[in-house]
Amino acid sequence: MDPIVVIMVVGLALIAVVMVYTRTYLNIMGADEKCRTTWKVLDDALARRGELVASLEAAMADRGEHGREMLDALSRGRAAVDATEQPADKIVASQALTQTLREVFAMAERSTALMTNPDLVALMGQIAQAEKDLEQARRAYDEEVRGYNVLVTSFPGNKIGGMRYRPRMSVRARRGRGDTDRELPWARF
Repeated sequence: MDPIVVIMVVGLALIAVVMVYTRTYLNIMGADEKCRTTWKVLDDALARRGELVASLEAAMADRGEHGREMLDALSRGRAAVDATEQPADKIVASQALTQTLREVFAMAERSTALMTNPDLVALMGQIAQAEKDLEQARRAYDEEVRGYNVLVTSFPGNKIGGMRYRPRMSVRARRGRGDTDRELPWARF
């Protein structure tokens, strides 16, 4: 065989390997950036809900006799979400706060004194909307994480990005069994 043909074949093979490596690495970097961006959106939605929960605590504290332990649970839940930095821990704390909010809403529905306050009813409606926005952000984050994890765990991504990029934990993976596709029972006023 002619040495020039061998050199050309080897050169083309090297170029192909470099192109596959570069394309895969850039795809992983892009997916990682999308995960970070959707996490920021999710984190902003968590912060918005935290502000509304703080307003709810203040509004219900003025009413005094209704559910002091629920207000304490709300305060603890909000503080837990605010105190965590890691996404996986923040997700767990957020889900606990969501459960506490469900209980507070149920208690408020039973109390005619609370339901006659139009500001409190409006605030509860805003929190319900914030929960819907939060769920949309969770779904978007899960979708991006799923795509990212496929890139990082499949060949050739696991070889190329394996040293720097690790699979991420999705929001759904942190939920309890049977809690994946339930509709949240928010009251409509």
